[in-house]
Amino acid sequence: MKLEGRGGEYSPPQVRATLRRSDTSGARSRADIGLLAAKRLAYVAAETGARFIRDRIQIEPIDWLHRPCQLFDGESAINACRHAIGFERAVALHGLGLGLDSSPAIVSGIPVAAFLSDSANSYFGASPPRIREEPSRKRHGAPALYSCIISAELDRGHIHVFGAMIARSASEVRFRIRQRFGPLLEDQAIVRLGFDWSEPLACAMVSQAMAHLLMLAAEDPTSSLAEGLDFHIEQRFAS
Repeated sequence: MKLEGRGGEYSPPQVRATLRRSDTSGARSRADIGLLAAKRLAYVAAETGARFIRDRIQIEPIDWLHRPCQLFDGESAINACRHAIGFERAVALHGLGLGLDSSPAIVSGIPVAAFLSDSANSYFGASPPRIREEPSRKRHGAPALYSCIISAELDRGHIHVFGAMIARSASEVRFRIRQRFGPLLEDQAIVRLGFDWSEPLACAMVSQAMAHLLMLAAEDPTSSLAEGLDFHIEQRFAS
């Protein structure tokens, strides 16, 4: 009877090992969830600051992040954006340049991946939509000089923008424009391969010295002169 009792009480080593592995896995899972929440919050905070600067919003970004909003069902962004739904609403709100306390219904169903870079999509597990490319260039083609012009009406006036940058595709250029000026102005942008100083907006806004540099960069986009080139100049006219 004693032998049977000891046998019944004995716990095989593999059972104990399984329990330990399960506990460790749970701890790792909780840590991963916490890290993802921190990444979401950091991304929204950065986007908030960038938008407030870009749109000249006279509110401290940290104040908005702590303010209860109907967008987040009465919660603050600092709490709501740790979770997937709040994060997606905030990204869509800033990406579209909507009012700071818009209704959740306005951003419902908008694919958040459209506003995230490839690296951000990999962080947050979103699948970016397919982007139409110029037929003559691949998504990861050779570096080339691209130029862009924007002429658009804003709520408080008019804006002219000229930009030139080394990129591998027109979609990469448009992504940078969207990050810098928002989707509404990106939609108005005309993107071209190369640089043409005879274009009226370029002629009016780009100096002779800068035009010469851009021509050299267009001829040899892999040169040290062209490396990392990302130039833009803007003019705003109050209404």
